[in-house]
Amino acid sequence: MRFYEREDELENELNRGALWAITYGDMMSYLMIFFMILFAFYSSKSITSQFSQKAIEETFGRDTQVASTLFSKHGIQQIAQVEISANKISINFSDPILFAPGSDVLKESSYPHLRRLTAVFKDLPNPIQIEGHTDNRPLGKGTRFRSNWELSSARAFTVLQFFVKEGVAPEKLSAVGYGEFKPVQSNETPEGRSKNRRIEINIVRHEI
Repeated sequence: MRFYEREDELENELNRGALWAITYGDMMSYLMIFFMILFAFYSSKSITSQFSQKAIEETFGRDTQVASTLFSKHGIQQIAQVEISANKISINFSDPILFAPGSDVLKESSYPHLRRLTAVFKDLPNPIQIEGHTDNRPLGKGTRFRSNWELSSARAFTVLQFFVKEGVAPEKLSAVGYGEFKPVQSNETPEGRSKNRRIEINIVRHEI
């Protein structure tokens, strides 16, 4: 056993021991945080994957295979943004894929894209909701619509009519216009306004 002749020598030795303990404690804390982050990351990744699969199965039931053709055979994700949630699958066509500015007349170039969806919708029992959205800028003088609300409604109804003409059962379809009142991004930038000018086609969970 070592004896310290001076009080300050003993104090210095104790301080060195305390510093070592603090460093060791910090290291263990960092390791614990690191492993907690790893656990949270992989857990959330697994949950997200399971949730997406569960969402598809719950939304489409026995027609899960039909729904999967949206992403494989028909390649919808190549022409539109596709999002899966617990109660629907949303297919988002941003400006200007379907319509020219201020118009509710479908571009002929949009027909093949919408026909890809028609091939799937014919076989699905699910309700299909079509939403029209615009940015918040006033319409120009060359348009026949009095407001963005009217324009968004007309565009949604035009898409609905296209699906009916292509053979989708009318009783499964509905259309609504939200104008500029449900933006997904800020209308302060051209990029944001472009994202807000969109048609959303929602395949709603089929209640059994």
